[in-house]
Amino acid sequence: MQDIHFKELRIFENYHMETVEEGHVVMTTKVTPSSLNYYGNTHGGYLFALSDQVSGLVVRTTGFESVTLQSNINYLKAGHLDDTLSIEGKVVHNGRTTKVIDVVIRNEKKNVLTKASFTMFITGKREMLEKDEDNS
Repeated sequence: MQDIHFKELRIFENYHMETVEEGHVVMTTKVTPSSLNYYGNTHGGYLFALSDQVSGLVVRTTGFESVTLQSNINYLKAGHLDDTLSIEGKVVHNGRTTKVIDVVIRNEKKNVLTKASFTMFITGKREMLEKDEDNS
């Protein structure tokens, strides 16, 4: 029997928050070897996790906490080692119990790699703690 193992996948090794405003977040990150699949392209799970994380951060900018209720992602173009990715999330529905966030990932050439939509279920109001303010 062939020895089968999973390659380690890392997602948040290096990132920078470019824009954080109500209903809008832009994060950048550089693709590293631990972000790649077996074919040398950005791993789909890596791209999905970036999108999911940004959608949650977008909700937090509206003053609420949430969990992902439903999501959809379209993979349009492959990313590659050393690409700088821009992950942009925007609120498209700002409801009381759910919020819908659209997320687009682009490379440094502005090519769209993924388009995703997340329905986020609101779990409560975000409590701004002194600890949060000290760490920002």
